[in-house]
Amino acid sequence: MTSYRQRLVDGLLAELLAELPTLMLVGPRAVGKTTTALRHAKSVVRLDRPAEAAAFKADPDAALRVFEEPVLLDEWQVVPEVLGAVKRAVDSSGRPGRFLLTGSVRVDREEATWPATGRVVRVAMYPLTVAEVLETRTRPCGGR
Repeated sequence: MTSYRQRLVDGLLAELLAELPTLMLVGPRAVGKTTTALRHAKSVVRLDRPAEAAAFKADPDAALRVFEEPVLLDEWQVVPEVLGAVKRAVDSSGRPGRFLLTGSVRVDREEATWPATGRVVRVAMYPLTVAEVLETRTRPCGGR
């Protein structure tokens, strides 16, 4: 197994988790969303595993309460009811650093029924940059 390659988004995730309750990593398949999110989570729920998904299908609120935060909800779209549980948890306590959501499919998040509006902040993730491959730090555009 290869070691983790530091991503430019890691710093942003740490900053945002210190301020916001829920982040959703979005981006193309196989860019490292789950691998990166694992670095920031204390608990992991892999909803693409039937045994783990079953508890969330039966009672997502109860299932969510047993995990130490921040909780990574990987492949959340397999059990979309988990979004309702995240919404209710955030509504009851908006403390920062509670949930990370990752998934491999594009879901229409603009529908009126999307329960995470105003509660989940999307963070885009892209394939490795040259700086990440070379393991160098880059300066912002125009920086010296």
